[in-house]
Amino acid sequence: MSTARLLPAPLAKGDRIGIITVSAPEPAQNRGLFDRGLDSLRNRGFEPVIAEHALGEHGYRAGSEAELLDDFHAFIADPEIAAVVCAGGGKNANRLLRGLDYSQIAAHPKPIVGVSDPSLLLNAITARTGMPTFHGPAVLWDFGSADSPAATGDHFAAVLAGEAHAARIDAPLQWARAGTAQGHLVAGCLSSLRCLLGTVWEPHWDGAVLAWEDAFKPIELLDQTLTHFRDSGVLDQISGMVVGELLGCEPSAGLGVQEMVMDLCAEYDFPIAFGLPFGHTPQKYTLPVGADVLLDSTAEHGFTVTSPWAAATGSEGDER
Repeated sequence: MSTARLLPAPLAKGDRIGIITVSAPEPAQNRGLFDRGLDSLRNRGFEPVIAEHALGEHGYRAGSEAELLDDFHAFIADPEIAAVVCAGGGKNANRLLRGLDYSQIAAHPKPIVGVSDPSLLLNAITARTGMPTFHGPAVLWDFGSADSPAATGDHFAAVLAGEAHAARIDAPLQWARAGTAQGHLVAGCLSSLRCLLGTVWEPHWDGAVLAWEDAFKPIELLDQTLTHFRDSGVLDQISGMVVGELLGCEPSAGLGVQEMVMDLCAEYDFPIAFGLPFGHTPQKYTLPVGADVLLDSTAEHGFTVTSPWAAATGSEGDER
């Protein structure tokens, strides 16, 4: 059963997109990439609006907690802003968790998009509001990169527009354990999601499909992190697992991610697939956190979104 009950309005060409920084001062440190990302959004027919502190520098963050929260809440409350997109990533987005006004977010449902460190905010917002959020491209590292495939931006636009065809994820998954599973989606960077364990913002795990990825971590550190999920009871509750394409996560002592995951998950029977392009990879799918998804190792599309994620898709959900 999907945890998502409140659906944001779909995004249309001509809409204004609020650009925020929630962690590291990456836009200020990579102004060329940031500007190119804004131009890419404009070329797709959107009007980016830069938050007051998005280009700020406050040590290893773009601003104080209060400043970054003010940026976020201003865009949420502004009826002229149709969606909110994170500029980049970092390591301290969890500083904003206790200051987010979840009631205000629920009162003004609109797409919220992030990747990497901000993925913990996405899952916290969905857990607290019941509204889908979107694990998708960042302004700098995707829209601003000359190496970003057009398909990344195309899928972002299709998902946020609520187009039904975007529910069918065309990735050729590798099934380490075959089977089927259906449940609401929890998706993000594994080391960032770990920050939610044991907090009031922790995702609802019962029956969830967990899709995770990470970047630049040795396999033994991913083992440590996933073991924390196991020992917190998460793996006892989920219905399926999808491991994304990892970036810079090299084997440790000859063991790669698949060997680690299958060893750690040997006592469970849920299906496990590898190779979903999302997160840190240049080509990525935009995934609606909180929507229902179906994993099916026998289907043409092994990963499919099966419930509405935007208000305009409500009449189409049964057709997927």
